[in-house]
Amino acid sequence: MKIPLVAASILCVAIAGTQFGAASAADLDTDNSSSAAVAVPVTVNVPIRTIDTPGTSGQSGIVEIRVGKSAPFAVMLDTGSVGLRVFPGAWERKPGSVALGSKKIATALAGREVKGIVGRATVTLNGVATALPVPFQYVNTTNPYIQQWTGRKIFGILGIGTGSGDLTNPLMAMPGNLGVRWSVHFERNISDRIGRLGSLVLGGQAPPETIMVFQSPFVGKNINGALLWNDHASNGCWRFGVKPEWCGNTWFDSGFTKMRVKGRVFARLPQGANGLLRQGTRVEFAAPGSAYVGHRFVSGDQASRNYVRVLPKGAGVVNTGNSFYFDYTVTYNVALGKIYLSKS
Repeated sequence: MKIPLVAASILCVAIAGTQFGAASAADLDTDNSSSAAVAVPVTVNVPIRTIDTPGTSGQSGIVEIRVGKSAPFAVMLDTGSVGLRVFPGAWERKPGSVALGSKKIATALAGREVKGIVGRATVTLNGVATALPVPFQYVNTTNPYIQQWTGRKIFGILGIGTGSGDLTNPLMAMPGNLGVRWSVHFERNISDRIGRLGSLVLGGQAPPETIMVFQSPFVGKNINGALLWNDHASNGCWRFGVKPEWCGNTWFDSGFTKMRVKGRVFARLPQGANGLLRQGTRVEFAAPGSAYVGHRFVSGDQASRNYVRVLPKGAGVVNTGNSFYFDYTVTYNVALGKIYLSKS
């Protein structure tokens, strides 16, 4: 279903009334379609605040959500996982319209198995709720990793990856085109930028001046008919120092603060202590077939900025870490399976 382009005031009323169904495979992309000069697409801006990441170096993006009729609570925004995980302390008693079942579920977080049960409820971001209840993990256990987050009043992880998993991405259940495309940008807490907010824009379109575009492989549909794309395997081309260019699986991940370069193919990269890519190594990144380098930096030891860890085993994959979400606006379009990088 395609949301017509109408005046902004009418759009707000339409969203509030949730007259549109959840995004599905039938939704069409409108990025390149013409529109009236005064018309604007439906968008909803969800503020993202930045915190120092608990238990490690770097910074993370935080949004507020409601689950069912709960009070708002904060969760970490993670493009590297799929589904909502709610930690102990999010509420004192189960909110209205939240159903907790008996089905057990386990998730690996920070290398540890976290157990819980499957719940179901609508998820609301900045006043806009999913068009139908979505499954989520209610974590009924705890460990030091979870306690680091809850100690900072962060009570879960909102996984908005576009691939498959044991849960579904709640954004894909948002009404109309709000569930078809969205953009993510973080703001660094440095000098005069401390306290500035980033944004998750539901319905956000990639701008004409996009720097790089990446295609994710199609993997099927979720239980609601939304198209799924393996965003752990978008094809990107990397060069580290003077080593030959390598093109392969690239995973844009806002949940990790450090870039990870994994695979036997990277065994000869220059390394320092703890597998850190030797500081001062030039790193270049481009879209496949591009005539120019879209992104470059010099490796260092600052998480969420230039930290690169080398893990020379297994199949090749580069996890970008979340520095790209500070440097760019990253836009997802699940009608097409594309990821766009543009300057903010």
